[in-house]
Amino acid sequence: MAENETKPDNALQPPRNALAEFALPKLDLVGPSVHDDIQRAIWRYGADAVKDAVKEATKAKRGRKREPDWPELREVIEADARDWLAGNDPFSARSNYAIAKEFSERNPGHSVVSTHKRIERKLSRGPYDRRWFTLVSAENQSRDSGPYEAHIRALEALSELPESARPDVWQFSLDRARSTIADYESREGKLPPREMTFKEIEATVQQGSLNALATESQPRGLFGSRPQTLGLLAASQAGTDSEAED
Repeated sequence: MAENETKPDNALQPPRNALAEFALPKLDLVGPSVHDDIQRAIWRYGADAVKDAVKEATKAKRGRKREPDWPELREVIEADARDWLAGNDPFSARSNYAIAKEFSERNPGHSVVSTHKRIERKLSRGPYDRRWFTLVSAENQSRDSGPYEAHIRALEALSELPESARPDVWQFSLDRARSTIADYESREGKLPPREMTFKEIEATVQQGSLNALATESQPRGLFGSRPQTLGLLAASQAGTDSEAED
């Protein structure tokens, strides 16, 4: 018989497993070994289909699906950032345990206990923990609103975080922000008003740079800047008057 031919119904079959016949009659198990069951599946579905099924069934399972918790914690982080910008210490005012407890009660998932543990672990595990997210939120908020000194303070705090949280990036941003303030002071002859936002300082410095660039790029004649005060008619009249005086 060819390999791809199906065995006839009256072909010799292995003896049935009496225990399986009694316990699971609807599954039509043939036993008594795994080999017998696989052979039966090959007869019914074909070798390739069985190979694919076994491969899929025995494939290593990936880890638990990651939960998108940080978007759900956004309100908490933004509130912490506002509190921090106001000069308070939100990390002492409310513990990670309290936040996780409130979150798990509101979003229990499969288990309140496991959700609580997961949230508390995320809030406390560095480098990208609750403190990091809070300071980043404070940096974003203080750029467009509030006094510019608060923005500088947020960048200073971020630059002091552990090395694994890329303080070099924040140090670069801090140096650039300080340079912008120095440019403002150089152009205006004084420090920015305390109530001025960092965004407003940036806009002022950029506008000053554009104005300076426009002034430097005015057209020049062969022997220097072209006279801008006299038109052709006025210049001609001035020449005529000079000749009359002579």
